Amino acid sequence: MLFSSKPANSLLYPAFQLLTQLRNSGNGRWYPQPFNEMSRHRTRPPTYGIQRRTELVCIDNSEIGKDANMSGRLAYCIWVYKRGYRKRHMPKAELGDKILVAIRGEMRRAIVVGATQHAFIRKHGIPSTDTNNIVLLDDKENPIGNRVLGPMPSYFDATT
Repeated sequence: MLFSSKPANSLLYPAFQLLTQLRNSGNGRWYPQPFNEMSRHRTRPPTYGIQRRTELVCIDNSEIGKDANMSGRLAYCIWVYKRGYRKRHMPKAELGDKILVAIRGEMRRAIVVGATQHAFIRKHGIPSTDTNNIVLLDDKENPIGNRVLGPMPSYFDATT
């Protein structure tokens, strides 16, 4: 027992081996390693929507968005402009919803153009991405940047 090749934790705690095969998604749930919608190429588990304090990647070429992405301090959601079913004080944002984000010490409006929603939550035909993507808007609801540097789903063609 003293010269075992196994680590001490696995000998003392049989459940330790099970817990090392699980991964924390960041929202309090533990997922098995191969679960990610049965897909090998996903980089992280899907979520149940965008809510407060959800980190977002700005995919337009605005200066403030590029600075936030390069510095590593990503934009995060502070409000969802959406009515309807309210769960715990605020509904979850989906693809195409307007949100208020905090980015580089400023508050800006943005539109969600990519979300890591779970397959059981999103509607049929709505794509899922590996990151939560946004495009920043100015006060008149126009995009700040003049170019989008990521894929835009065809879902927006039908809604506009």
